[in-house]
Amino acid sequence: MARTIAEPDWKYMKGIKDHLLDMLCRQINRKSTGILNEKKGSEYEKYLRVYEHIKNSDRIISECFDDWRRSTLMQKLIVLQYYGLLTEEHLEQLSGETQQKLNVFNQLER
Repeated sequence: MARTIAEPDWKYMKGIKDHLLDMLCRQINRKSTGILNEKKGSEYEKYLRVYEHIKNSDRIISECFDDWRRSTLMQKLIVLQYYGLLTEEHLEQLSGETQQKLNVFNQLER
């Protein structure tokens, strides 16, 4: 299985990268807000939970978006799909070859 993806897929993903990052950050921020708005726990306990959440979220952002190159994008697609950031609409925009590679990986994961 080739490690790189087709040029049109690369261009498409490059074009939606900021949108995907924004989606992920929105999820992270909503969860942070939820933690801060909880009635239980002291402010310090909330701070610790938010800190842990941000630390874990930073790892996810890194997995999804650091080293964004055409040669690494197949791995990024797998991770983006794992974290639920690639919708069916996004997947439909990708070539059949890239969709097939993702399907093969998904079958191996099960």
